[in-house]
Amino acid sequence: MSLYTAQMLLMPSKMVTDHFDVPATPITNFWIRGQAPAWGAAVFLVNKLAEYDAVYAAKVCTVISFACGCLYPWNAKFGIFSKLPVKYPMHYVPEVLMLVMTVLGYLSISS
Repeated sequence: MSLYTAQMLLMPSKMVTDHFDVPATPITNFWIRGQAPAWGAAVFLVNKLAEYDAVYAAKVCTVISFACGCLYPWNAKFGIFSKLPVKYPMHYVPEVLMLVMTVLGYLSISS
């Protein structure tokens, strides 16, 4: 998520043009760039939490990965809230990444 945070802050239009068959606009860049502090704070706080309670930090990361997957890549693909014109093969990256992080997180906390 640190890499996504940096990408959101430094090159928000790439988040649109890599994954969707639509152009980036000043509005999408505005909203994407505005997400960077929140994601950066989440990464920072989870790392601090892991110093005190690694199991709870893993649970938080698993929930974040699942929620992020539902609201972003899987939503765009399956139209949970809104179907979007996704661009393949690049859009497979977040679809698979969020699934793998969710499953590995679940496995790490369920054993």
